[in-house]
Amino acid sequence: MRLNAFFILAMISLLSLYSSEQLALGYGGAPEQSSANNYTVKMVSDAESYALGDSVIFSGSVNKYDEDRSLRISIFDSGNDLTVTQKTPVDADGTFLHKVMLNEKFSEGKFKVKAQYGNSKATITIMSFTIHVSDNALISQADAEIPEWIKSNAGWWADGQIDDGSFVEGMQFLIKEGFMKVDVIEQGSALQADAEIPEWIKSNAGWWADGQIDDGSFVEGMQFLIKEGFMSVSSS
Repeated sequence: MRLNAFFILAMISLLSLYSSEQLALGYGGAPEQSSANNYTVKMVSDAESYALGDSVIFSGSVNKYDEDRSLRISIFDSGNDLTVTQKTPVDADGTFLHKVMLNEKFSEGKFKVKAQYGNSKATITIMSFTIHVSDNALISQADAEIPEWIKSNAGWWADGQIDDGSFVEGMQFLIKEGFMKVDVIEQGSALQADAEIPEWIKSNAGWWADGQIDDGSFVEGMQFLIKEGFMSVSSS
């Protein structure tokens, strides 16, 4: 009888020890393989609609700062093709600010933005913005420095040292390389190859080359050339 009682007590002790170990494991648990699911990103843009040549400013925060993690912002076009992807730092207080220039990689339409903090897709937040065609046919990119030889060409053209064709080639280079953006829908339907470019355009070019007028004033003259068909612009 005493043997049976001893056996029962021994079994109860073993069960109690096993249960305690299980509770300890359940409370502390094994180390997490990834804490990515606990990270979230909140992000907004400074506007909902932009024109080509504008800059989009993204701002927001992460719920938990991790110095080993980086924030990646990726922008996709309406066909879900990647347009641009960039990393941006997150401050120690969990906030961030990121600027994206809407350059020649972008076009009219709606774009989707994904923000990812770390490597897990579980940390992604999604938003969107729209690019519309500007009312101006030509937009100067203020952040881009126009090559000096372009201004030299403009001065020589104004002085009659180079012909119209050479000057037009320089302007087309500016457009092709993204220093100026053109809405090709607004350009003249018929190229006036034999027409004489108005004298005030040449005066503007000379003043611009000498630094007497700013880029915006010069752009107005180029806009006129395109709209009136004195210069053609490729849609590509």
